[in-house]
Amino acid sequence: MDNQQLLWWVIGVVVAIIIIVVVIVWAKRSRDRRQEAAHRAAEDLRGEADRQQGRTLAEEERAAAVRHDAEAAEEQARQLRVEAEERERTADSSRGALDARLREADRLDPEVRTDGDGRRVDGADPVSDAGPAGDAGPVSDAGPGRHAADTAGDDDARGPRS
Repeated sequence: MDNQQLLWWVIGVVVAIIIIVVVIVWAKRSRDRRQEAAHRAAEDLRGEADRQQGRTLAEEERAAAVRHDAEAAEEQARQLRVEAEERERTADSSRGALDARLREADRLDPEVRTDGDGRRVDGADPVSDAGPAGDAGPVSDAGPGRHAADTAGDDDARGPRS
């Protein structure tokens, strides 16, 4: 082998080494750029996740507040149902007392025919004759809520009014 061939071999090896180094450096830079891009994408996703977490926490707080309001409304509704039931019982009791009073008035009224329990024989309903909102019928000088029939016989049965 002469010197010129050896020189070309050395130049070929050096060129090959340079090409290999260039390829390795290019591949490393390419890999670094891909990793940097992946890192940026991951950071972007983390940032979006942080913003989403803030929105999610706010939505959870709103949901808890609405749930609390709903529970309070349910409790209020329960209390109102209890109050309504109590008022219905009171109204039923008042209706019973009113019916009894009207039967007694009918029993005392000589113009109204009644059976032994004070119920009208003609089938008329004294409660519906009482007027709106439980008004006990026409008001006489006997006072508010009293039938003129309620006072019929006051002078006789209970003595004079004062």
